[in-house]
Amino acid sequence: MKTIISIFLIFSISFCQGVLYMDLGLMPKINLEVSFMGATESDTEDLDAGSVSLGYYHPVYQVSDKIGVSVGGSYEVVPASDEDVEFGFMALYGALGYSLSDQLSAWTSLGISIPTSEDLIDEDAKNGTHVGLGISYSIDEQFGLSLGYVTNSTTTDIIFDKEKWTFSKLILSLGYKI
Repeated sequence: MKTIISIFLIFSISFCQGVLYMDLGLMPKINLEVSFMGATESDTEDLDAGSVSLGYYHPVYQVSDKIGVSVGGSYEVVPASDEDVEFGFMALYGALGYSLSDQLSAWTSLGISIPTSEDLIDEDAKNGTHVGLGISYSIDEQFGLSLGYVTNSTTTDIIFDKEKWTFSKLILSLGYKI
């Protein structure tokens, strides 16, 4: 799977109109919701360490002068962790951007989150939902900064119950237009 995504990213980058970015996952949190025989219990906890992700998005359609649609993906090269447990994801998403000015824009993303860390794979975690919302600032023609809020969710089945895990974080990104 990693090979396919790597080939896809390399192929996409070769068209030279996208943005390659790195983001830092700050203030990561986990929300665990357990359902058992109709009853649901929820708990939220701060994680010890944030994540580092590498990603790429490519514009695919310009709706108007101010609105654009992109597709992209990201991979947490350093997953968020708590003690000895890591929570890593790969996200494939569609994004909608809205230009507020020449240098400032707002964005939102929606897609699929795929668990990649050993701890989640060992629990047989299912693919979940990726949701993001943020704002970007163009420093110059090549570089940009972004601040956003991202969640990745997954579910695990344990004998008679179901656990829904939602991982959220603030992200600070540095992007480079190719």
